[in-house]
Amino acid sequence: MKLKAQNVIEFSFVFIVIMSIFLAIIELTLYWRAQFSVTNIANEIIANVQIKAQNTKVESEIISAAQQALKKSAGLVNLSDTNFILSGSNGNYSIKSSFTKLGAPALIALVNIDNLDTGDISVGVVYTYTGIFLYREGKAISSGSAQGIQKY
Repeated sequence: MKLKAQNVIEFSFVFIVIMSIFLAIIELTLYWRAQFSVTNIANEIIANVQIKAQNTKVESEIISAAQQALKKSAGLVNLSDTNFILSGSNGNYSIKSSFTKLGAPALIALVNIDNLDTGDISVGVVYTYTGIFLYREGKAISSGSAQGIQKY
């Protein structure tokens, strides 16, 4: 009888350790997926803005292209049905998701097109990641600044 009880106790300890490792692997995979998705969103926005800026110099049309690209790409971080709110002027714009995490917009894109004459465009994307175990209080994942120079 002692041997069965000992086996159950040993199995319980080993099972807890193995499940913890397994869940940590899943959590880190989700985190890295979110990080790569944010970079892809920034690259998608910068590509669409550059294409639009080569065809027109009207800021409202260019920023509209950025907003549409963000809306299309938001599915990468499970925000495909979210509305995005545009704010800003004079070449500096922010596009924020209406969906919030921890009291702040879950996804924000910062678009700088104030230097269209020289062709400098930059885009930064920030996503609030909330994990299952690790980052339950939230962690901001940013893309860095994706920059492009238009070639005519």
